[in-house]
Amino acid sequence: MIESVPRKLLLIDDDRELADLLRDFVALHGYDLWWADRPSAGLARLAESPDLLLLDVMLPEEDGFDVCRELREAGHTIPIIMLTARGNDIDRIRGLKEGADDYVPKPFNPLELLARVEAVLRRSGPSVASVTGDRLDPDRRTLWLDGREVALTPSEYRILEGMSASPGRAFTRDQLLAMMDSAGAIESFDRAIDIHMSRLRSKIEVDARRPVHLITVRGVGYRFEW
Repeated sequence: MIESVPRKLLLIDDDRELADLLRDFVALHGYDLWWADRPSAGLARLAESPDLLLLDVMLPEEDGFDVCRELREAGHTIPIIMLTARGNDIDRIRGLKEGADDYVPKPFNPLELLARVEAVLRRSGPSVASVTGDRLDPDRRTLWLDGREVALTPSEYRILEGMSASPGRAFTRDQLLAMMDSAGAIESFDRAIDIHMSRLRSKIEVDARRPVHLITVRGVGYRFEW
């Protein structure tokens, strides 16, 4: 959907030809693409508030996995989609563990990338769902728990938003994937939800090995308790 004010995508990738092609393609769909060929140049543009980061893995200076991890450790919640020619499950799992919201292997169809961008932006946009109480802040996309504010990525927020609406209910992994993306743009693979749950537990549990909020339901999936 073309908006009056184009949404801004930041691409960190040392492939100039790819950047030029993507810039022209996304412009047709109402997006501006900013390009940087290395992490230092790209991260300097975060102050300009891009809506989403497209992050390659193989980069000068440091690899994209490290960049993603450092952003999350610094508290940045910008949506991140990783782009890489390394498309095996091990790398996708590592990307999610480091805090990426999605992972697209190269070469990719630009229409598929656009669908994934739009899906991640929907998850990071304003929520219209009803959430019991005031623990989840839909404007700041954060969780208030035990008197502290927890910054969440778009995927993490969507999962908690859906689960907290029915505390105590056991959700299957397929149901949790559907919460993350009702349009089905996310590529499902084994352990994807488990990785998101592990990241969430590290943020919200006092002891992630003995969770009291995100509980594993053996043979089913997970449930959430306040």
